[in-house]
Amino acid sequence: MTIRFTTFFCLFLFFLHAVARHPELSAPQCLTKADWGHLPAHPRLFANSAVIERIKKQSDSVSLKLRYILRSDVERKLKESVIVYPEGINNMGTARNVQGRILSLALDYRLTGEARSLQRARAELLALCELKNWGTGHFLDVGEAAFAAGIGFDWLYDHLSSGERVKIASAIKNLAILPALATREGGDSWVRGNFNWNPVCNGGVMVAALAIAELEPELSKTATERAIKNIPYAGATYAFDGAFPEGPSYWAYGTSFYVIAVEALRSTFGKTCGLEQMPGFLKTADYNNQMVGPTGQDYNYSDYHVELQNEPIMAWFAKELKRPDLIRDELTDIDRYHEFLSTGKNAKSGKNVALGRLTPLEIIWWDPSLLKAAATARPPLHWSPRGHLSMGVMRSSWDDPRATYVAIKGGTPNNSHAHMDVGSFILEADGVRWAVDLGTENYGNMRAAKLDLWNYTQNSNRWTAFRAGPESHNILRFNGQYQLIDGKGEVIELPTQNGVVGNRADLSSLYADQASRVDRTVLLNPDRSVTLIDEWQVKGQATEVTFQWLTKASVTRSTDGLLLVQNGESLLLSINPALLNLVTVEIQDVSASTKTQDSPNPGLSRILFKVNTPANASGKLTLRAIPGGVKKLLKN
Repeated sequence: MTIRFTTFFCLFLFFLHAVARHPELSAPQCLTKADWGHLPAHPRLFANSAVIERIKKQSDSVSLKLRYILRSDVERKLKESVIVYPEGINNMGTARNVQGRILSLALDYRLTGEARSLQRARAELLALCELKNWGTGHFLDVGEAAFAAGIGFDWLYDHLSSGERVKIASAIKNLAILPALATREGGDSWVRGNFNWNPVCNGGVMVAALAIAELEPELSKTATERAIKNIPYAGATYAFDGAFPEGPSYWAYGTSFYVIAVEALRSTFGKTCGLEQMPGFLKTADYNNQMVGPTGQDYNYSDYHVELQNEPIMAWFAKELKRPDLIRDELTDIDRYHEFLSTGKNAKSGKNVALGRLTPLEIIWWDPSLLKAAATARPPLHWSPRGHLSMGVMRSSWDDPRATYVAIKGGTPNNSHAHMDVGSFILEADGVRWAVDLGTENYGNMRAAKLDLWNYTQNSNRWTAFRAGPESHNILRFNGQYQLIDGKGEVIELPTQNGVVGNRADLSSLYADQASRVDRTVLLNPDRSVTLIDEWQVKGQATEVTFQWLTKASVTRSTDGLLLVQNGESLLLSINPALLNLVTVEIQDVSASTKTQDSPNPGLSRILFKVNTPANASGKLTLRAIPGGVKKLLKN
């Protein structure tokens, strides 16, 4: 309880510090009457005419590849029909689709003068504005559609008739701004939420409001200032070091629209109202890079969706911070996608990526001077962010694809898109992910099973889904019970000793009904092996303590413990010999789906290390994960 209170108090002090440094965060008066009285001419959002002319002159390799990618994407879109919206159906997928079309087609016209792009962009924009509702029942749809309409109105302004401008502005007003202003602030509303909906909805509506500011001055002002006032509630989530509780998928989504909000203000008023100065926000690009293991896979915790897309906002962070190291992986993705488009062949190495719908903004945010910038320091091999989500991320190398990588997460199950996975970890070595997280369950499956998807209370049926609940995570279990949703795991960094780096997670509050103390320690040794140490003190009943390890490797028993084999590589799980007689090991096939809400998980096994602990006694389990490539260890 003391740790949780201290963390909350520190976060509160950081928020107050941010407000003290940037008074505009505590009041919407960041924008003055003069700001509103001197709006730049259209197009003004993100890229005015001067920016477009600058981009046309850029001849560096990245700029040329990005423009080639854009042209190829536009030609593909021109072969498709204008989006037809089924009557009475509005969904996020359609809103995102039209958003991507308007962004690509309108920017292509501005860069090339291609008349077909202009006409199709206008057609898509006008079709969107024919709708009677942009999906207020699921307001993310409105945020996405509002952003699309705002960009279209602003970028195509000179090519819209006065009647078309009025029609689009009316749609923005009635389908986005007024419904947004009618949504209450506070409580579990997205308006002040600490999750991805806040920047998506507030940011999307703000872009639309700024686009039509001349036609609806008071309404635009009200909507914009409301967004400025409330987006910091989402910004506070990044404190202290940028780690994101909702996981990498929703990090990309929410953070992209957070940046969109920042740049909408900057391009319109020449100021950002301090939104990007929220503690931890400008550090969050490091989080994105740290979440990628040597295999190229993300640490896919929480409701993670597998989407092999590029991340345009990494260009923004690299430019904003003048750090070329931040965009290294993004440039690799651009190279792979360009190679695929220009040759028709898959990339020679690594996985191909799909084109994200916000890629046109990357063309605007890309700074060619980063190619010539002096190399900045590589990210740390050991990263331990503090804040709403504390973590420990360790790797033996940034450049070796066979490097060992281990990451452990703290946090709480009681958070947007969270799983019951506190204290869980993933482990990679020799190009294989040996300890896995499954990411999200299909929302359709969960709805079909009548699960309450967004109910994070202790007895919610959300936790009965294999992937969301405790069954699929590399965690400790006490008598098979759930973790306590009001608990929070705090991960701290340990001092380096003889080249050994590590983190300790205090998980006591997650199991407070059954144990008085629960700690998990993860150590990365100089020889690339990983040591995991669990220690606990149970309360007044005999308790079966279980360490779960999920893997897609084949698992066999050996005299030293367990041997995992996958893709021609091996990993030895060695149990401390002093504890070996106290541990029972089970290997379960959990690949099949047994419930409506669960997808199958081909090749998945669950290893259970069980220790029976008497009432009021302490217990300990020590495992060592030894990559097969470390041959000298296998000989010992």
